[in-house]
Amino acid sequence: MEEDEDYEALFFAECADLLGDLQEQLDRIADGDEDPETINAAFRAVHSVKGGAAAFGFTDLIGFAHIFETVMDGIRSGRLETTPDLAMILVRAGDAMAHLVELASQGGGEPEAIVPRVKAELEEVAAQLGAEAAPKPQPEPEPAAESASQMGEAASREIRIRFAPGPDFFARGHDPLRIFRAARELGLMSAEVEGEAPPLSDLSFEACPFVWTLTFDTDRPDAEIDAFFDVCADAASIERLDGETPTEPTDPPTPTEPAARKQPPPQPAASAKKSGSGVARSLRVDLARVDKLVNLVGEIVITQAVLAQKLAEIDGAMTLEAGHSLEALNRQTRELQESVMTIRAQPVKSVFSRMPRIVRDLSETLGKRARLVISGENTEVDTTVIEELTEPLTHMLRNSMDHGLESAEERRAAGKPEEGVIHLSAEHRGERVIIQITDDGRGIDRDRVLAKAMERGLVGPGESLTPEEIDALIFHPGFSTSEKVSSVSGRGVGMDVVKKKIQSLGGRCTVRSEPGKGTEFTITLPLTLAVLDGMTIRVGSERFVLPLSSVIEAVRLEDCDVREMHDGSRMIGVRGAYLRLISLRKTLGLPPADAPETMAVVADTETDGHVALLVDELIGQRHVVLKSLETNFKRIDGVSGATILGDGRVALILDVPSLASLGLPRRTMQQETVH
Repeated sequence: MEEDEDYEALFFAECADLLGDLQEQLDRIADGDEDPETINAAFRAVHSVKGGAAAFGFTDLIGFAHIFETVMDGIRSGRLETTPDLAMILVRAGDAMAHLVELASQGGGEPEAIVPRVKAELEEVAAQLGAEAAPKPQPEPEPAAESASQMGEAASREIRIRFAPGPDFFARGHDPLRIFRAARELGLMSAEVEGEAPPLSDLSFEACPFVWTLTFDTDRPDAEIDAFFDVCADAASIERLDGETPTEPTDPPTPTEPAARKQPPPQPAASAKKSGSGVARSLRVDLARVDKLVNLVGEIVITQAVLAQKLAEIDGAMTLEAGHSLEALNRQTRELQESVMTIRAQPVKSVFSRMPRIVRDLSETLGKRARLVISGENTEVDTTVIEELTEPLTHMLRNSMDHGLESAEERRAAGKPEEGVIHLSAEHRGERVIIQITDDGRGIDRDRVLAKAMERGLVGPGESLTPEEIDALIFHPGFSTSEKVSSVSGRGVGMDVVKKKIQSLGGRCTVRSEPGKGTEFTITLPLTLAVLDGMTIRVGSERFVLPLSSVIEAVRLEDCDVREMHDGSRMIGVRGAYLRLISLRKTLGLPPADAPETMAVVADTETDGHVALLVDELIGQRHVVLKSLETNFKRIDGVSGATILGDGRVALILDVPSLASLGLPRRTMQQETVH
């Protein structure tokens, strides 16, 4: 049914949040955090996933989550000590459960080998809690069942269960119909109902007046039946009519004393979370709907710009009469656009939280001691950008771990602590997000990189490269200094993937290295892929847009000291400092000017200081809709996208750091920008 599919989609969306939270808590536990709230948060995440899975009959996921939950409950009750070995089992269990959720979302399939292996580890740990925590022993098979087993068929049996919802069954989000549908997967054959609906005047929308007798014909183990009903055991009385109870809640629900609430199955409605005395409400919306809204708002911005352009061409009272209305429309459009963009903004924490586990796994694989320090994880960026960050960050961490950090022996010999440190950070700088990965390792071995580049023909004999140019060779497709291929590196695809991925997001990647002290990778990404504030300029007959966050000021050349250098480049003195003067005409390949330029825009390159760009005219500031040039045409160096102006003309949006690189007579920047 379509309704069931909607519920399932909501369940998997909530699972993504729950698994992200679980991963974060397990990482903290693995790092030695013994805060009870951390352990409780991990337990709640596992329990919530199990509860939702039970509503849909995902039996493999239910069984795994049940034993996982048992171990977590043992830890939070103090019956199990969180040793380093147990912490790593929990981390692996989180990975295994995420894999089972993924399989369930794809309609099933054979789980990877990690799942039964980790489940066996959890069961071994659970056995330490005593007989009550271990899976229940199966009854001795009857002769007929034994015969069936010998014939290669599983022995089935009849189980009858009395299911009586408590007074707060519905209030906790449970639905008997959905439970019974899911129970069919376990062999539910019939459900006999007892009780009558009261008169309408006495009808309560909270209490359930019915009791069901459920009959199963199943070969499933008792532990699996237990796990299925455990999700609602605190809101219903569940009794085995053959004398056994599948679930034994500590305080069974009664009309006068309801049990403590457990997580209900996901419901397709807005969720409300209490925060202090107020209530914070949230609503899940499909990203495609938000994207459509963003595009529509972008069209409104363009239409508003066209309207402003047309009114500006009209003389007389009509312009004065429409001026205030147009100004209000402009303000309201901007507020609407900013509000829509905040909906798409998400903190990078969802990506950063996955990185500590990668570092721990690589530490074990490579035999190196390393610690990851994270800062700025609450920095927000467009959700489209976040979705694409995992792969490049993973490759960069692998590079830092394998090539950057030394072994403990090497670090001791160099007078460094045995434990290496990698710092992952994020911050806003104007319209950009800067993500940096810095390590305190050996730095880039430039002699080795250059020798490998010459061996592959990337650098010709006698060709002279700056240190920064040598460092940038590591981004070349297929380039690797590893002598042998391993599970971590050696194939030369890691940093090349980083370059391509960051470029596809409209960003850049730079590297700075100091031998013996470490390496710093910097990823510069647009804050949003949809809109920006820009300064419209004219160069010759063409109009361009500079991101307003990059514009510092505009100066007249006649008021500044302009000097020509020996290599043909020019410098301009502005406020006591000399900046490189870049001709946009030459850099962009435009026809020469009839008269010399008289104006320059001082712009920030974000990573290499300020430069001055020669322009013919400043037209004005405007809010522009950013369209990808690479998606609709092809990638052009020095251009980050395009927009439509009020007169209907297309204007290119310039990428200042890229222009600064293109404007160099030779690549002698302090950092090498990757293109």
